[in-house]
Amino acid sequence: MITFTANDAKQQLGHVLDTARTAPVSITKHGRPSFVITSQEDYAALLKIRYEYLRQEVAKGFDQLDRKEFSTRSFAQIAEQAAEHHQ
Repeated sequence: MITFTANDAKQQLGHVLDTARTAPVSITKHGRPSFVITSQEDYAALLKIRYEYLRQEVAKGFDQLDRKEFSTRSFAQIAEQAAEHHQ
């Protein structure tokens, strides 16, 4: 992944956007990774993967309910796990 500082990204926005068409671009602020710019297609694919994982986790939960098995995980915990799983 190509990395730009926030200042360089601001000064070279056109180049950053052209680069992000083919691969995600990392933007650092104060030396720390802060943002990722990616193409619309890649972003849509990531959302689809995230949605599918969450859908599967919800389906597992309903299956557990049908079997009278109850999970103590909250929706926020499941969503956090899903986000971690896909990073």
